[in-house]
Amino acid sequence: MPSLANGAGLRNLWEHRRMKKIAEKAMEDKDVAMAIIGQAIIDEGSIGADGTLVVTYTSRQNAVHLWNVANRWGLVHHLRTKEYENHSKWCVSFRAEGRRDIYQTIGPLPDKDQDKMFQHILRNPVGGTRKQPRGMTRKQLLDLLMTKPMTIRQLAYGCDISASVVRKHLKGLQKSGMVELIGYNATSPKKNQRTARLWIATAPRS
Repeated sequence: MPSLANGAGLRNLWEHRRMKKIAEKAMEDKDVAMAIIGQAIIDEGSIGADGTLVVTYTSRQNAVHLWNVANRWGLVHHLRTKEYENHSKWCVSFRAEGRRDIYQTIGPLPDKDQDKMFQHILRNPVGGTRKQPRGMTRKQLLDLLMTKPMTIRQLAYGCDISASVVRKHLKGLQKSGMVELIGYNATSPKKNQRTARLWIATAPRS
């Protein structure tokens, strides 16, 4: 136990006890659990254009705390660890079938971009593909890329499809010489999106 004469140790002890009490309430009350989960997503969440929803911590204690709460209500996969040269990260990944329930409780998110990301992954929560007339997705992508350079995430939002489908079409279009990479999204206000690559159409469609 931390020494009570040590101010930092005492604060840590109080924080541990506070988290323990909140976690105990969350095990019995789903609304409390959703409040904890929602705040974690807002603070530390990463929402991928491919449909992933992950909260990542450098603190194992925080990750286990969130995982225990979310797992009580069947909302998460197994807790994962990412090992780096000088540190580790713990990843809490949310199941697709539980995301709509989470959003209906905590949404809309205060960050408009984050809210847009969350709504995008809800469009098809259990996987599968959305059928369109043959060639329609390709046409939509080219229409967008004729207007300005765009990232895979932006194209996924613009066409209401997954990032994996966008990548598949871009690969074919690039092979045909109809699109090309021109650099990175360095001016994005979102720091974690500045390394995203930008695509553009190379010529009018025939």
